[in-house]
Amino acid sequence: MKKFFLALIIGIFVLSGLGAGAIKSNDVKPAFETNIYQEPSASLVPMAYTHTVLVEVGTATWCPSCPASNSAWHTIYASGNYDFEYTEMVYDMNSAANQRFNEFNPMWVPTSYFDAGEYVYPGTSIPTFYSYLNSCGGRVVPDIVANLDVAWLGSAKMDITYSVLNNEASAYPGKMRIYVIELESTLWNDYSGNPYNHALLDFAANQVINIPAGGSISDTITWDGVTEGFPGITQDNIQVILAVFDDTFHISYSDPPSGNPFNAYYSDECVAAIPTVQNNPPGKPTIDGPAEGKPNVALEFTFSAVDPDGDDISEFVVNWGDGTADQTITGPFTSGEDVQASYTWAASGSFVITAKAMDDKDAIGPVETQPVTIPRSRAYAPLYRFLENHPQLLLILKLVLHQI
Repeated sequence: MKKFFLALIIGIFVLSGLGAGAIKSNDVKPAFETNIYQEPSASLVPMAYTHTVLVEVGTATWCPSCPASNSAWHTIYASGNYDFEYTEMVYDMNSAANQRFNEFNPMWVPTSYFDAGEYVYPGTSIPTFYSYLNSCGGRVVPDIVANLDVAWLGSAKMDITYSVLNNEASAYPGKMRIYVIELESTLWNDYSGNPYNHALLDFAANQVINIPAGGSISDTITWDGVTEGFPGITQDNIQVILAVFDDTFHISYSDPPSGNPFNAYYSDECVAAIPTVQNNPPGKPTIDGPAEGKPNVALEFTFSAVDPDGDDISEFVVNWGDGTADQTITGPFTSGEDVQASYTWAASGSFVITAKAMDDKDAIGPVETQPVTIPRSRAYAPLYRFLENHPQLLLILKLVLHQI
């Protein structure tokens, strides 16, 4: 029994060149062993595409064949020569990836699905990848135009705003998926210990659509990484992909040419966006200091402002209310940090201090005010101070004045 179990484990994890490992048997597919480093022929140069092609790659951390695919797709995408978006569906580590991969009735890992099944390739072959990208990119598709904007809200949360316009003369029924992917995975490494690229985390939307002729659909979705189990993601390492799929099924095969059939609903439109930081200005600053002072005597004030995004405060702009130019107190200061500044009024009067804060992204917050009174100088101020320091003389003076 132990020998059988050991043989079973070895059979699952054995690598056969750059082919694909079986996920439903102990065999390894031998037919897809091609040279990953082979350069594309002249006939496989990039061409003008009718739409952005979507590539979904089924993969697994236990798969010895999968690092080659992970590296190949990353290299092709980084070149920028081909109009496509892609995601690695690490099915053994992620429930969303597992569910989507199983919709293809898979047999092997890695397997690349072009436009949701127009072409399928188990294994790794850069020339074949180029060829299938070009073939999909040349397919005539309905006139569907999607737009996508992603605003990073902080704390692993984003607003995903989309619109899909149907320029056809008839309705467009189908499905829309919005993929949230991590450009370099901080969660999962491939069999060689390298981070997965473009790893699928979750679907922000996975819904049936029906867009009327000449009409459109649009919405804003708030996706919360903390709630979905990904609190550690960062704005600069996330991409969002929107893909639109028609409702006409085609028979395709996850084990070409005729094994593991599935209903393929082709992707007709695909667009991607990187989250941009939605910057909010700092709040009203607080002004803490005396409400009254004397001419030509410096008064000390403390300013602070809280930025809702946690950004640094780059400067405070203060006007002391006496007709002089604004004073800029230059940072940077951390959000909520106390900052001291002093000012001397040369003349008496009532003044209004105004202050506002600017964050390190140049967003300026609202103005806060505080009144300050500088009383008139008394002509006999030295005498009063003398008498205050000699209370008996002050009492005698008061009695004398009372008798007059």
